[in-house]
Amino acid sequence: MEPISVKSDSGRSLCQRLRSAFMLFCRCTTVRGLGKLWQGPKFLRIIWAIFVVSMMSVLIISVLFLIIDFLNYDVGVHTRLLLDEPSPFPSLTICHHYPFSLQARKLWQEKKVLSPGQFNRYMRNLTWTSLLNNDVNAAEAITFYDSLSVYYQNLKPEEARALGHDHKIFLNCMRVASQTNIIEDDCRVLSGYKVKQFSHHQYLNCHTFEPESHLEALRTSFLSLIVSMGPKESFGPDEQAFLPDIFEQAKGLRVVVHEPGTYPDLEKFGLHAEPGKLNEIGYEPVKWTKMNTPTRPCFHTGPQYKDLDEVYNYTHEQCILLHQQKEIIDECGCYYVMNPRPSFPTEEKPYCGKMWPRMDTEEFVRRLNCIEAKLNISVKQKYDGTVCQPQCEYYTYDSTISITKWRAHPWQLYWLRVQTQAVRLAKAFAENNTNASITESLGYKMWQRYLSEKNLQEIPVEATWNDSVRPPDILRHINLDIDESISTNTDGFAYIVLKRKSQNTKDNTEKLVLTLNVLASRIGGLCSVTVGITAACVVEIIEFIYYSNKSRNKDQEKPKKTTDSSEQYEEKKREAA
Repeated sequence: MEPISVKSDSGRSLCQRLRSAFMLFCRCTTVRGLGKLWQGPKFLRIIWAIFVVSMMSVLIISVLFLIIDFLNYDVGVHTRLLLDEPSPFPSLTICHHYPFSLQARKLWQEKKVLSPGQFNRYMRNLTWTSLLNNDVNAAEAITFYDSLSVYYQNLKPEEARALGHDHKIFLNCMRVASQTNIIEDDCRVLSGYKVKQFSHHQYLNCHTFEPESHLEALRTSFLSLIVSMGPKESFGPDEQAFLPDIFEQAKGLRVVVHEPGTYPDLEKFGLHAEPGKLNEIGYEPVKWTKMNTPTRPCFHTGPQYKDLDEVYNYTHEQCILLHQQKEIIDECGCYYVMNPRPSFPTEEKPYCGKMWPRMDTEEFVRRLNCIEAKLNISVKQKYDGTVCQPQCEYYTYDSTISITKWRAHPWQLYWLRVQTQAVRLAKAFAENNTNASITESLGYKMWQRYLSEKNLQEIPVEATWNDSVRPPDILRHINLDIDESISTNTDGFAYIVLKRKSQNTKDNTEKLVLTLNVLASRIGGLCSVTVGITAACVVEIIEFIYYSNKSRNKDQEKPKKTTDSSEQYEEKKREAA
């Protein structure tokens, strides 16, 4: 292809040079419509010009929108089922709907700890005082503060712990690991497991059963617990309180399945377990893999945090609540009981619901107004995605509970505890006394009582005696540490079973909706549909540059040749003269 001839004079206008370059580019390119702009009737050239401009505008705007979408890094969730790929066995947290232990009643009777009834009478006096002062709004508010959560905030942390249930509430534990059954009557010594107790404003003491390590979690396939319901509810003067809680009062347990090491969200994921029933919890593990993008970053390991004296692994939601709590502590001067508590409350910085033994109305109202401002969603949004980022990998557990009648009886529980304790004592004796006869051990004597018993329904009378007079080979009755009376009511126990539904794991992996390959493909499609731009345009641009330089070189050579001819003519004239 020959380039368009251009004028050789160096004084051409800029418009003429640009027009010549544009005509040359139109001849070089295969872009749809540009080849029609430099030849043909003027009417058709105008139509082609409108087409080219409009299509180029559509192309540029569409490409800009595609690039903006790409830089948003929108993701979609790709779901698949991982067959025969078991996940780590989760933790199980158990709380009692009736949170008070037998020890709590003794402390109330001895006036060592504020009782619910005493707190209720104190609140009624405050309400009456407000009414006498013609402050109906304050009286209404104080009336509804007579709840278990507010009562908890008016106790010292050690008092709240003393009022709740301890590890004795769990009568038997069984774990199935690598096809082996492990049974213990003291759940604290269950092999491969640890029991953590933490304080909760609604249930006082809750207990978490957690695998000791990742390996133990993978080995475990079944966990069962026999849980006592604790002492029967009393309606004596010490427990006549909490009228606003009537819609939340229930019998039984509150259980939640969660990732090991994390704080259990009882309100969001909690399940109810019935007393006197077999409560089987089946779970389906869901593995989440988030994509680390510039707009939504994530990380694999985060810092641990504290709630009172317990340490928990990082979670995105708890991180936000923790920073919200820190703002409340610094600016409101109190602890919000619903959020993680990085330290213990003090007299200077108590719980925000602190009202006992002296209520400073102005200070209390100031704290409430401050909390209302700090609980605004904007405070959480300030930390979401900045200080607190989600984890790149974590597990959730879709849990369902199946309930049926439990046929167990108290005498069965008693002799099961005798067996497990006899086994543990006999094994310990054999390990420490290799040359002694096993018949000398206390475990053998306890075992012998069970093996020689003719009627297992008859629990030994000595089981009800005090520790000082009870024979050492007679196990204390299972209910004496929990209730004052020995009851044969099977509703006093619950059987909790946590088991895998299958060895499969549901995998949810985030993937980019618009990847770099997809972006290039879509831009290429737009170029093809609008003006027909292809990869050949790169070669066409090189061709255009080549012909432009070639034309420019010719323009520079012509004046040089003219100058040389003039000089030769003058020289010949001089020679002739």
